[in-house]
Amino acid sequence: MKYKPENLVALVKSGDRRAFDHFYGMEHKKAFFYSFNYVHNREIAEDIVQDSFASLWVNRDSLDTAYPLQPYLYSIIRNRSINILKRLALDQKIMSEITKREHRANLAALTDDSADTLVRSQLEEFINKAYLELPPKICSSFSDSRIRGMTYQEIADKKGVSVKVIEYHITQALKHFKIKLKDFLE
Repeated sequence: MKYKPENLVALVKSGDRRAFDHFYGMEHKKAFFYSFNYVHNREIAEDIVQDSFASLWVNRDSLDTAYPLQPYLYSIIRNRSINILKRLALDQKIMSEITKREHRANLAALTDDSADTLVRSQLEEFINKAYLELPPKICSSFSDSRIRGMTYQEIADKKGVSVKVIEYHITQALKHFKIKLKDFLE
């Protein structure tokens, strides 16, 4: 069953286990990658992710249906990663000085609210890749509209085509982005 993102929070909040399992399937790999990039240990990252999903499920009654599930999940993962990194940083007997510095740097990155940089850079990479796949005419029309801020009429005049052609180009570009970025849009 395909769940709409806007309905997913309400379904999970109401206790719909299948909706939660669907969300788990969509987000597990990304969540693991997010945690692993900070703790650099597969088992610890997997534990953090599993605990975070469990916490999300247990505390589902407190979810606000006006917001998607992803920010809740990644906030839990972020906080659990911070706590693990703090514990690891304190355990000087088992960590070398280099490892401690790396953990402190990762902890600083997490507490500095720059943890989302990883997700943002991944999204930017997907956008750039999708952008490069556009046919040249569509790419040019899209750039003129969205990057240069030109109106459809200005673009049509510049290219010597009708406004309908430009509307078609923009529509095709948006459809392409929607398909290529579907994992980030869900």
